[in-house]
Amino acid sequence: MFQLRFFRFLTRTLQVGIGALTLASCDPESDGPGGPPAPAGNSTNVYIVNEGQFNTPNGAISLYSKSSGTVVDNNLFTSVNGRILGDVVQSMTVVGSRGYIVVNATGKVEVVEMATFKQVATIDKLQQPRYLIAINSEKAYLTEWVERGQPGRVAVIDLRTNTVTKTIAVGRQPEQLLLANGKVYVTNSDENTVSVINPSTDMAESPIQVQDGPSSLVQDKSGNIWVACTGITRYGPAPTFAVVSSTNGSLVRFNPGSPTNQTSLPFASGGPSDLTTNGAKDQLYYSYRRGVYQLAAGASTLPTNPIIRRSFYGLGIDPKDNTIYGSIAPFTTTGKVIRYQPTGMAIDSFGVNIGPNSFVFY
Repeated sequence: MFQLRFFRFLTRTLQVGIGALTLASCDPESDGPGGPPAPAGNSTNVYIVNEGQFNTPNGAISLYSKSSGTVVDNNLFTSVNGRILGDVVQSMTVVGSRGYIVVNATGKVEVVEMATFKQVATIDKLQQPRYLIAINSEKAYLTEWVERGQPGRVAVIDLRTNTVTKTIAVGRQPEQLLLANGKVYVTNSDENTVSVINPSTDMAESPIQVQDGPSSLVQDKSGNIWVACTGITRYGPAPTFAVVSSTNGSLVRFNPGSPTNQTSLPFASGGPSDLTTNGAKDQLYYSYRRGVYQLAAGASTLPTNPIIRRSFYGLGIDPKDNTIYGSIAPFTTTGKVIRYQPTGMAIDSFGVNIGPNSFVFY
């Protein structure tokens, strides 16, 4: 598990990546009547996912109230349930009225009622779980790394019983998932592919080749899929972990109907991370080196200047008002979140727990 944290640390510091997006974005017009239920919240709360320190089970969920402008609780799960959440809290997804908290190093998903944050189920015996999306009200997909350097998998979860019913083999180190146009797209971050799964049959189809290190992905208002490819850096053995090879990243855009017809926007060095969109899905945002960049969905060239000149560990956009949230995670102490107007002007900041990596707007 040290390899997991070390890989993440190196990719975020040496490649200047910043963090994982909270939710795999879905196009509500593409999911059809059998698509996932919309979150039942009123969009007044922000849940911050705090990883905690690796090998120290102090991961936590912070609750920030937009109405009062205060942090209501910096360890919500523990406050409500009277026990720790776990080691390396990776992500959180809301499906209807329930939250699914993925705890990577502990190998589980904690299921809570969003109204009370009371734990109602635990999905355990998972192998390095990462991100979850709902296919419909009864089924979800969850990426698992399984073992570093080996093919990963997608666990099929029955949301009625909160059990894993089967697994689907994908590429190495699968990360985020996207439900779009009746298919599920899975980024394989240790390869140059995006796996494609038919959720009606739970069968993998032919993967899509993109660029090295696909990690996050979104669908824009025109239905195009964008994939942030961070590039791949290979390291030698301990104790030096010297860089053996490195490739640069790119943003890749394609239409789901013709995935081989791609537009690739390459980066001169390093690569983008934390790809997300605004509420209208006509503007994309991503982290790159020491900045946050904004890109129009129809653009054919990369922007030259960031709208925020700061490095973040996690990045999120409130879909209701397009407020930008960036997290700072020193890991040796508690983290901080800075809020910005859509223009990039700072609004305010607030303290959270250790290792904030992503945001859930509910």
